[in-house]
Amino acid sequence: MMRTGPALFLVALLLAAGPAAQAGDDHERARAALRDGRILPLERIVESAKQRFGGEVLDVDLEDEEDGFQYELKLIAPDGRILKLDYDAATGELLRSRGRHQSHGGRR
Repeated sequence: MMRTGPALFLVALLLAAGPAAQAGDDHERARAALRDGRILPLERIVESAKQRFGGEVLDVDLEDEEDGFQYELKLIAPDGRILKLDYDAATGELLRSRGRHQSHGGRR
């Protein structure tokens, strides 16, 4: 079972940071957004994704987009599909979902 705590959120922030020169700025903006309540905690997004799609979360990124922060999750669904899910970090709204089937390595 996946552990979703402060450590996972920090990993997501570090993965989303980008080049080393900007890593500190991106990291601080994300931490400030969470502290100020402008984005939801990662745990709420993961819970929402697992309730809606089932399965287990494989990877998480927090992206600082022009129109605000987005959580990008990759999860493996109970039927074996790999899903990529984009959530609005401020509202928790699912913005986009993409998936592919794992059988024979092909896309469906």
